[in-house]
Parts: sequence; structure tokens; C-alpha cells
Amino acid sequence: SIDSLLTSLVADNMTRTRHDSNQELIGQGIGNMVAGFFGGIPGAGATMRTVVNIRTGGATKISGITHSLLLLTIVVSLAPLAAKIPHAVLAGIL
Repeated sequence: SIDSLLTSLVADNMTRTRHDSNQELIGQGIGNMVAGFFGGIPGAGATMRTVVNIRTGGATKISGITHSLLLLTIVVSLAPLAAKIPHAVLAGIL
């Protein structure tokens, strides 16, 4: 939660806009609960991805949606390769 709010502040400073912290936290909470129903893990804002997105011209929600769909496609298509990675390596990355 704190990381997401920090990411929002960084994005606000870069785009000269203001976010609604309550809306951000409620949306994140709902998303994390839905992820839990499907066996997913909680998520949070990623500062570096947000900075790269803004610097490359992504200013709307469409850029975030495109990023997530592309990432989902890559993860699903490369799942057989990811299954061969030892759990200890994945734990070290996370």
C-alpha cells in the first residue's frame, strides 16, 4: 500500500497531476482480494515501471492495460520454460 502511494506521488510529480489516495487504496484492495480468489499473490505499484511508462509517452490507462496484457501473454506462452526454473532461484528474485 505504501509503495503504491509512493508510486502515485512519483507519477503525480512527473505528470503534474493529482491522484486520489482513497481510490487508489480501495482499487488495490479489491484487486488483491480478487487475485486471492484465484490463487494469485497481492500486487502493488511498481515505481520503475511507472517511470519508464511515463517517460516513453504512456499517459493514459490504456498504456497500463497494454503493458499488463503483453506481460500476461509472455507469462502464459513461456510458462513451460518458467516451470524449469528452480524455486530457490525464483525466491531469490522475489
